[in-house]
Amino acid sequence: GSSTGHGVSRTFSSLQRKAMARATALCILAAALCLLRSIAFVPAPAPATRSVDPAVVAGAAVLATVPAGADAFVFKGKEYFDVFYGIEPLAWAFCGFVIVYYGAVLKNAATKYNIPVDKTVSPKVGGFQGKEIENNEDMEKFYKPV
Repeated sequence: GSSTGHGVSRTFSSLQRKAMARATALCILAAALCLLRSIAFVPAPAPATRSVDPAVVAGAAVLATVPAGADAFVFKGKEYFDVFYGIEPLAWAFCGFVIVYYGAVLKNAATKYNIPVDKTVSPKVGGFQGKEIENNEDMEKFYKPV
């Protein structure tokens, strides 16, 4: 049937689905707002050039292949690399919490509403047989010669 032995319904009611969808949407919105609000390191735009000499392009290609520093940001003459990619640590922590919480919700729902597979019955093996042979059905029911 559609219920367990304790009388608990195996399906969500529409109210539960709406509440779950609303909570999920609010979590996603909150995470997006935290990530959008944070100040990220953005490099300055490159200056515009009017006409470019081919020699300059060749020189720039050579310079582009030379290894250089990461230029993440420089503070008091020392170069630092931003391990948080310009996003506030609180936003990273909140994002991690949301991922772990949502994973726990999915795991709990999967274990609560899982229908166990009967491992005592072995699967059918062998060559192809028609439905009527497989189910021991009478052929006269399905096929009547004219």
